[in-house]
Amino acid sequence: MHSPPYWNHNTAYYRWIDRRVSDAGRILDVGCGDGSLASCLDGGGRTIVGIDEDECCIARARAAVDSPNVSFLCAKFEEYRPEEPFDAVIFTASLHHMNMREALKKAKGILFPGGRLLIVGLAKPSSIPDHLLELLRVVPSGLLSALRSIRTAEEAGVPTQYEFPPMSEVRQAVRDLLPGASIRYGLHYRYLLEWRNMGRYPQ
Repeated sequence: MHSPPYWNHNTAYYRWIDRRVSDAGRILDVGCGDGSLASCLDGGGRTIVGIDEDECCIARARAAVDSPNVSFLCAKFEEYRPEEPFDAVIFTASLHHMNMREALKKAKGILFPGGRLLIVGLAKPSSIPDHLLELLRVVPSGLLSALRSIRTAEEAGVPTQYEFPPMSEVRQAVRDLLPGASIRYGLHYRYLLEWRNMGRYPQ
């Protein structure tokens, strides 16, 4: 994996993603922003498609990533129709920009059997344990952010959305749509979700 061009609470999880797509031949990066994740994952002959509905982001991604294995498309995920399925579909701080349930259904339907859905997501605490975990993350995350000279998404020119779903809503959607999914809290105010498609394509 190539190192990201800057560090923030999203790029902090690129290595977590990379470890889980090591055998993926086709990868979809949903809400690709400036293309930093696609650039980091590029290599080994894998094909990476990044989509984002923001034209400025796509223009910057195309200018920053010069690789025959990586392509970028300006499109809404809900309207995207791939020519073939993917081995991995990734959302990095982008799922909360969409209708969560519809996006999850769409992602399931474009995965090869055995393919992985990976989400680095944001959600509001919705229980006492959630709020306690949120408090426990403040000091270590803040220290790491200072040590690593954090460059926020806004500073990187990536559109942001601060209306997050409650964590209870995320958990319910996962129970309903992604049986067997693994979901846990990450250090930097994100939840990490991994699900494997054990069904058939298309779903």
